[in-house]
Amino acid sequence: MDYTELAKSEFPFEGEFFLSKNKRYNELIFFVHFYEGSKRELIRHIKMVNEFGFDAFAFQLNGTAKDLFKRLPITADGAMGVKHVYAAQIEKLLNAIPGNKIVYAFSNPSASAIEAMAKRHCVDTVALICDSGPTARFLPSVWKLMRSYKFPFPFGGLKLPATAALGVFWSLHFHKDIHEQLEKFPENFSILSIRGWKDKLIPPAHIDEIFEPHHKLNWSKLNLPEAEHLTGLRDFRSEYAPSVDAFLKRVATPIIKSI
Repeated sequence: MDYTELAKSEFPFEGEFFLSKNKRYNELIFFVHFYEGSKRELIRHIKMVNEFGFDAFAFQLNGTAKDLFKRLPITADGAMGVKHVYAAQIEKLLNAIPGNKIVYAFSNPSASAIEAMAKRHCVDTVALICDSGPTARFLPSVWKLMRSYKFPFPFGGLKLPATAALGVFWSLHFHKDIHEQLEKFPENFSILSIRGWKDKLIPPAHIDEIFEPHHKLNWSKLNLPEAEHLTGLRDFRSEYAPSVDAFLKRVATPIIKSI
């Protein structure tokens, strides 16, 4: 799929193409950034897949902690929760971009990516990479986020009730609806789960609880013993990049160039 002309178009949520200078594969890498992050914070990952020969697309998720004070996170079809609002945004963009795509998602918004893919029956998403998530134990992760990670929450003494509130605002189902969604994925669907063993926010065991019950999935792990939350590529590129490259080569379709 040639995205050269489409890349000149405007997309919702600041959607933007990042085209490879040496494109070798048909599939597009569709990035979903982490909570309270931005597409710009994925530049290291975008450059990596561009170097591998893939075009990429990234956008800005709308709906942050500050937004919760302004309006309830409710989708057009009445689902309440930031997770579902994110999923609707991801679904809209997946629908807008033609061609086969490989979704590359980070931390808990990877659960939103899974929801969007399930709603579309993975019609043109051929594989999934999840880096540092999602978690099967949402509230402990939010509590650790409140206590240990940089988080724009102004009322320190209210962190415990805020944790409960954010759990509800994320999704009334917390993490539990993800299992029904993964059951909708095609048999042998390829997933690479990347995890740092020193991740205090989303421990590897909590990620395993998401994927292990689904035996029809073709999922594999990239274990990084010294990595923390989302630090894999930054701190351990020599382990991270070759494993991602090998996975992508396995699931992608090389471009056949005419002589």
